[in-house]
Amino acid sequence: MHVRSVDVPLVAPYRVPRVPAHAARGFGSVWSRVLEALNATSVRGALALTIGTLLFMAVGTALFTRYHLTRRVHDYAILTLSGQLRELANGMRLDARQLESLPPTLQTPDAVEYYRVKLTAAVEQYERIVQSFVTRELRPDLTGLDAPVSCNWDSPSLSQLERSAATWRIIHRGIAPATRPGATREEVLEAAEIVSRHGGRLLESSRSLNYAFKTMMQQKLDRVILTQLLSVLATCIIGLLLIGLVRRHVLAPLVDVERLATRVMSGDLATPVQVAGSAEIAAIGEAMNALTQRIRLLFTLSEQTAAGMTTSELLTALQRELATQVPVDLTAVAVRTDGDRGGWRVLRAAGELPEALADRRMPLAEWSSHEVEGALNDWAHSAGYASSMTVRLNTDTRDGSVLLFAAREPSAYAEPNATLLRAVAEHVRTQIERTFSTDALIVAAVEGLARLAESRDPETGNHLVRMSAYSALVAEELVRAGAHADALDARFVDEIRRFAPMHDIGKVGVPDGVLRKAGALDADERAEMQRHPSIGAEVLQRCEAQMSARGRTVFRRGIEIAVAHHERWDGTGYPNQLAGEAIPLAARVVAIADVFDALTSRRPYKEPWSVDRAVAWIAEGSGTQFDPQVVVAFERALPRITQCYLQYRHVG
Repeated sequence: MHVRSVDVPLVAPYRVPRVPAHAARGFGSVWSRVLEALNATSVRGALALTIGTLLFMAVGTALFTRYHLTRRVHDYAILTLSGQLRELANGMRLDARQLESLPPTLQTPDAVEYYRVKLTAAVEQYERIVQSFVTRELRPDLTGLDAPVSCNWDSPSLSQLERSAATWRIIHRGIAPATRPGATREEVLEAAEIVSRHGGRLLESSRSLNYAFKTMMQQKLDRVILTQLLSVLATCIIGLLLIGLVRRHVLAPLVDVERLATRVMSGDLATPVQVAGSAEIAAIGEAMNALTQRIRLLFTLSEQTAAGMTTSELLTALQRELATQVPVDLTAVAVRTDGDRGGWRVLRAAGELPEALADRRMPLAEWSSHEVEGALNDWAHSAGYASSMTVRLNTDTRDGSVLLFAAREPSAYAEPNATLLRAVAEHVRTQIERTFSTDALIVAAVEGLARLAESRDPETGNHLVRMSAYSALVAEELVRAGAHADALDARFVDEIRRFAPMHDIGKVGVPDGVLRKAGALDADERAEMQRHPSIGAEVLQRCEAQMSARGRTVFRRGIEIAVAHHERWDGTGYPNQLAGEAIPLAARVVAIADVFDALTSRRPYKEPWSVDRAVAWIAEGSGTQFDPQVVVAFERALPRITQCYLQYRHVG
């Protein structure tokens, strides 16, 4: 193996980094800046930074300690090998002196060969160890470890290694001829003389190298101990810092939170309290202020629901009160009761209702509550509302109601806003259901009167069912066309469907002789018959007066239908000879449905007309008897009207 001259450094010097003196002096100022930064950040950030620092220091110290403890095994191998160099140097010198001390007669060839073999083994081992130190990698065959050991030398150790390697190279060059196989007696004796003369230098060099390594390893151990002490000291400092942060940013602001909680418990829900301190504690204060406002909202809603408002009034108030807490631009409710043959209905409450909720698709189909919720959300988004949320108020298999909230603002109903809306919906659920039930009972009672009137009429078949459905279908087409956008919406369709059966309720006041007469009526009888719209309107007006006294309106649309469903577009109808737009739109719709059902139904005095003949007759009356726009809507709705006609013509 070739070894370079001692005049050339064997390896680059290893330099231990030193901490500058000014850095040590600035240690205190660094910590001062750290403290200022911690004070300026939030409790969460300060705690995260502090705990992170502690964890970093603990993990770093553990890894540092583990690394250096592992290196102790390597250090032991290095010390062992450097000790071997010392023992080898001493052994070679003793063997050389022993050979020289023998008389020439005893320096037999066997003795010389024995010395040569022993010297060769020592030289080879010494060379391997020196080369390993020079290359900084100790092979497993030298150390007995499982893997090679990489060495790092400090400056004193490196300097000593270079001197020891130089001494060895000088001696090695002199004794190398004797270590080759077949070396002569003279070469071996010359090598013995060199080792005997310079062995002391080699031994001293080996001892110095061993000492340098021991010193270096002791310094490493001292650094490990110092690191442990500094880690403990830093942990104590950071722990004290953490205690100070908690007192300043948590404990003191919590006193303000306690004061706020005390005010809330005392019933003061109107005055917000500012909580100073870190971002988190301030957020707690803001959350508590928001909580008090939401509690106040629920109290307000409780007062308003107790006032007996209608559903629309309640939901309008709901939108108004919620707007102070949550973005709400639309509130609507979809309902279905066991008696609703049209399925679900959407009632407008407040805000701009999506056009889709007022077109021919209303009333909704016979969907489940889940399907209705999906449809409401889809329609709200198609109408430009960026956020929507539905809450099921009643999960009964027959009856149900779904509340819709919508807002133009995106992501308006993430938590906790969604939680608030669910709580509010649950809060008003009973009131909404009670309102629907009350309206249904009142309307059912009046419908009973309408059926009583129908039972006295010679007309047969399920007339009220058919003409109610016809009226709703025509109304839906009007809404879809948008000709009366200022007056028509889904609620208009719902009211048409509910109150159309009351159109002839006034017949309860017509004598049987007139009502049941099979033939043509004379002038007096006709005048008596023509009184039934006014009688019906008077009956419903009395019902409405009772409701108005309780702050509610129910029968307004029914009154319009009852009093004006026999008026004509040209002004020749009865009882008030109204013409054109002066006739309530609801009455104009019901008039066509009533006539169509009368024409297509069997009567004692006539056979039923075909659908085509009845449609042609109504078309001829456009502009005279009927509103032309309503006739057009009737013709557009004819396919569905025909289906309804086929479904109910044999009923009753």
